[in-house]
Amino acid sequence: MKVRIPDLNGQEQYIEDKNSIVLIGANGAGKTRMSVWIDENNPEYPVHRVSAQKSLNMPQITSPTEMTTAEEEFLYGTTFTDKKWLYSHGKKSNRWGNAPETFLLNDYEKLMQYLVTEEYEKAIEYRTEHKSGAADFDNVTRLEKIKEIWENVISHRKLKISAGKIEVSNCLEDGYYNGSEMSDGERAVFYFIGEVLCAKENSLIIIDEPENHLHKSILPRLWDAVEKEREDCVFLYITHDLEFARSRTQTQIIWVKEFEKEGQWQYELLDDVDASDGLKLEILGNRQNVLLVEGTQTRSIDKKLYSRLYPEYNVISMESCNAVIQAVKTYGQTEQLHYMEVKGIVDRDRRSDDETEKLKVQNVFVPQVAEVESLFLLPEVIEAVAQKQDKEHPEEIIGVAKERTLEFLREHRNDQALLFTKQRCLNYITEQVSTKASTIELYKNNLDGIHTNLNVEEVYRQELESIDKIISEKDFMGALKIINEKGLLPYTKLPNEFGWKKEYYIDYVLKLISRKDEVGERLRRSMRKYIFED
Repeated sequence: MKVRIPDLNGQEQYIEDKNSIVLIGANGAGKTRMSVWIDENNPEYPVHRVSAQKSLNMPQITSPTEMTTAEEEFLYGTTFTDKKWLYSHGKKSNRWGNAPETFLLNDYEKLMQYLVTEEYEKAIEYRTEHKSGAADFDNVTRLEKIKEIWENVISHRKLKISAGKIEVSNCLEDGYYNGSEMSDGERAVFYFIGEVLCAKENSLIIIDEPENHLHKSILPRLWDAVEKEREDCVFLYITHDLEFARSRTQTQIIWVKEFEKEGQWQYELLDDVDASDGLKLEILGNRQNVLLVEGTQTRSIDKKLYSRLYPEYNVISMESCNAVIQAVKTYGQTEQLHYMEVKGIVDRDRRSDDETEKLKVQNVFVPQVAEVESLFLLPEVIEAVAQKQDKEHPEEIIGVAKERTLEFLREHRNDQALLFTKQRCLNYITEQVSTKASTIELYKNNLDGIHTNLNVEEVYRQELESIDKIISEKDFMGALKIINEKGLLPYTKLPNEFGWKKEYYIDYVLKLISRKDEVGERLRRSMRKYIFED
């Protein structure tokens, strides 16, 4: 199939020999509008489009009608004697209410009527052919195919096709309930399968937000199955799920940058994108500047905190500090992203001030505390929580937190010094090993010099002196800067001052930061000083 897409730089553009096309781009970039343009500018193919704005109300009972009527009602939203008008204008006028970009598609009942009508007519056909003695004819209905795919995708449920209705059962329990009572996800799976199977042969099938109402675990399984069932068709997906975009095979990715005017977009064909490079796709699919942080997308504090402190950024989690540093370097030099700013935040991890300054030059920032959880021990944070909880003397609570932080450092003095010593030595060894040398002799000399030039005892002594100085001067921020211990916050017993556990205290602070009031603004401003400010 040769699919026409909008002109680019005054030249007509087509996509050929692809199983699928994926549109990505920021909200408001014009992806849906482009899909409507593609729908209306490929008249040689039947195009079946499913909107992101759709009703998923499955009728309890459906009655059959005449087959042609059912098909036309489903495909075009109406039936009409003037077939030329119906095929050229009926879909936009009736299926899409003359507003194809924004209209709420409400065709579940029409879909069910088409399926039930076919089921009814196939039953009559089977009876007639059976009576005539014919034994070899294709009598499989679309409903039967939907049932097979649906049960493979949702393996813990079974479908029962009855006269005019669909029933569902839990495989572990007896009894059935009406299909209209299925969960949103179950109804969505049924709907998507039905929409695809009922499209005409050799269609371009456009699915806006194929991930809607679906759990990530079933998303690729569903669309792999329906694509396999309709190998005669080409699928065009509009999605925000970059993992799903990467899962499509033999696909063309289109990065939609901006809608300019009727029929004209800024976009780029990403033929050279490595399918495994989900980060790049995620960056491309968002208008905001990008902030890369450590941790996971869902479970780490980093993303939860930094997305609230820097709402003007698209905060993306990476697995490690090295991944953050490398990604900032790579994407900061990517021509496609010249209009964006890509920054990173990594944990201090016993880095020296010189090391943090070098990272800063690369747009990678290091907080002034060793652990991200230690940001919740900042005096400004404690004061805000105390005031919101009507504590009369927040300075006393702050004082206790400071004392216990320094007490922790005294108790773990030797351990912390050893950790810093190990890191300093490792950094030195890594530098020597990775040093460029013009000859093998020079490289050997570098390695031989490690033992000679690296005085471990002296490094350890210096670290002890630094720690002792922090303790003697009661340097609270100095302590937070070097204590690499996730258990510091509960050790201070700060959450207990409010009658909470650590997790609740952190969640409460995150809620305060999210507030669009003076408290939230003050907290965001105060905490950003310890990380970076624009």
